[in-house]
Amino acid sequence: MIEVLTGFGVVVVVIAVGYLLGRTDALGPGARRALANLVYLVATPALLFDILLDTDPREIFSANFLVIAFSALIAGFAGFLLLRLRGSNAPDSLIGMLASSYANAGNLGVPLAVYILDDAAAVIPVILFQVAFYAPVTLTTLDILHDSKQSNLLRNVVLAFRNPMLLAALAGLLIGFLRIPVPVILSQPVSLLAGASVPLALMVFGMSLVGSKVSLTGDVALVVLLKNVAHPVIAGLLAFHAFGLSGPALFTLVVLGALPTAQNVLTYALRFRTNETLARDTGVVSTLVSFPVLVVVTILLGPG
Repeated sequence: MIEVLTGFGVVVVVIAVGYLLGRTDALGPGARRALANLVYLVATPALLFDILLDTDPREIFSANFLVIAFSALIAGFAGFLLLRLRGSNAPDSLIGMLASSYANAGNLGVPLAVYILDDAAAVIPVILFQVAFYAPVTLTTLDILHDSKQSNLLRNVVLAFRNPMLLAALAGLLIGFLRIPVPVILSQPVSLLAGASVPLALMVFGMSLVGSKVSLTGDVALVVLLKNVAHPVIAGLLAFHAFGLSGPALFTLVVLGALPTAQNVLTYALRFRTNETLARDTGVVSTLVSFPVLVVVTILLGPG
């Protein structure tokens, strides 16, 4: 328990460093975007690939994957229905659905998995499900609702498969499954780049908190409650009652369910000009709320 809580402290300190860098503008204008792109395009894909070189692919596609998928779909569908009952139209409710269940598994999930779960590979099923299935299907539905003449599932799947984190994960899984030896000239540079992922991602998050202003509307509060509380509870109940998981496996799935709303949701909202305020505010609020929630989860379910 002490080790896990110490890990939280490490995360908070590195985030604080990023916040100070952003607050003082020490790295100059445009630094946050440049560092964020470095994390997204290079460092985190390298980390995922590096991890998967030593991970059995069967560990990825296990009961954990099913719990992750079903818990996200249940929480998301609940968000969709509740927002519809509150008077939101279908496209706005779809964005709310994503905000209720689409986790920040890359930029924040990876470092949190390292320090809380001691296993960065734990987030890979989340990334695979969200990027390869959840996002393409939802975006296609939004296309149809917007009566887009170019709407089709194939285009959105192709777009999803341009995600560097998904490509790195799939490449690592393929190499692991086929047991292809990776030469040192490739594995060592990848390992070096992977080392930059966690600290950079946390500092970028800290920089993003500078000047963040949110409006805690009823819809935002509802979606945050679903993402930060209902989603991990659903994941825990499914893991325990449907799949008989307990101990570290149960703890891992509840932590993954408690991850905050991903920034991708705001990207999708901006793309369709739909419920942008909800997506932005939920991303910020759910991230701040996720830390005390994760501390509680750790106290209740964490190791020793």
